[in-house]
Amino acid sequence: MTPKIFGIAAALVRSRKYTLVLVGAQFAYLGYKYFREKRKESKKGTLKKA
Repeated sequence: MTPKIFGIAAALVRSRKYTLVLVGAQFAYLGYKYFREKRKESKKGTLKKA
């Protein structure tokens, strides 16, 4: 839900600087979610092997 809000806000903002900030925040959040999921998967894998 949060990336959608960032995307909508970026589309509504007229200033190019703010648009870039919002798009950057969206990518940062998506990257955070991706690495958090990867960490969970790697922890699950180590628990199964033990």
